[in-house]
Amino acid sequence: MENKTVYLNGEYLPLSEAKVSVLDRGFLFGDGVYEVIPSYCGHLFHFQDHLQRLENSLAGIRLSNPHTREQWQQILSPLLDRNVDQYIYLQITRGVASKRDHAFPSDIPATVFAMCSNIVPFVGLNEGVKAISMDDTRWKFCNVKAITLLGNILHRQAAVDQGCAEALLVKNGYLIEGAASNVFAVIDSVLCTPPKGNDILPGITRDVILELARKNDIPYSEDKILFSSLQVASEIWVTSSTREIIPVVELDSKMVADGKPGPVWQVMNSIFQAYKQSLIMSEQTFFEFPCEFPVKAMGKAGIDLDLLVIEIVRRHVPDVKNDAVTTRPSKDGNFVAITVIIEASSKKQLDAIYQDLTDHPSILMAL
Repeated sequence: MENKTVYLNGEYLPLSEAKVSVLDRGFLFGDGVYEVIPSYCGHLFHFQDHLQRLENSLAGIRLSNPHTREQWQQILSPLLDRNVDQYIYLQITRGVASKRDHAFPSDIPATVFAMCSNIVPFVGLNEGVKAISMDDTRWKFCNVKAITLLGNILHRQAAVDQGCAEALLVKNGYLIEGAASNVFAVIDSVLCTPPKGNDILPGITRDVILELARKNDIPYSEDKILFSSLQVASEIWVTSSTREIIPVVELDSKMVADGKPGPVWQVMNSIFQAYKQSLIMSEQTFFEFPCEFPVKAMGKAGIDLDLLVIEIVRRHVPDVKNDAVTTRPSKDGNFVAITVIIEASSKKQLDAIYQDLTDHPSILMAL
């Protein structure tokens, strides 16, 4: 068992020592809620939005929030590592009662558990994944992020049993969401996703994608999607906090369009990654200078982009060595990504580097 530090009811202790009573209502009834919060370089991604969803879930099962938002920040921060991408798993149950009884117990403290794990890059991100469709047999409060996930588990395992990464759930002929994800489709050049309601989990990543689409003039729609309309969809994606945006290239053993991740996904994934980086850069407290920092830029293949990028970086960090530069072409060979590892002395220095990179016409994106 990994012996990392976790939080349990006011204590930080090794995972192997974290114990919960068998009378805990989470164990007996699945009486509780949970939240998953990504952390990039120590930055809790859309933390306030995740806490709002947590508060909504707690209200949905009539359980009082045991902490204020400021207290949650203080509780979770010590679990984070600024050097890696991680996610917080936070679970709150109705606590330990003196006897097993379906009715809510009175005046007992909630059980609060939190742990942090590394985000593992999703295998198949750039190639896309397979999915199957299934009738949605879950309960009617899917907007509550409850720990009672048996319905989702059975759907997801059915997909895994057929060599697929996800099950897309259908109710009354309409696409709902994935067993562990929200779902998007590009239909007639419009990015579509089902509207919020009791049928779906209000995904934070889902909301971020819609906001980025609005800001970047990508046509989008929140409306009911007939499952039959997926037959003409040019792209299908599933999204979640830890997997981010995954293209579905095969559904029910049939290729989606040409069976490859589509151009809208390519654009949105790039925008999303740049957005994440911008949030990290905006938080000065997440870096202790001086620190080692990867400066990343992307442009079209066919030019000496590595020489251009290092020339710009050396305006601000003169002692960068040639072996600090790595080059990675895109899968189709049309683009190239450059990474330069520098010893950053301040946020002001990093801002100046990224400004110069962004201003150059041959650099399409700086991360």
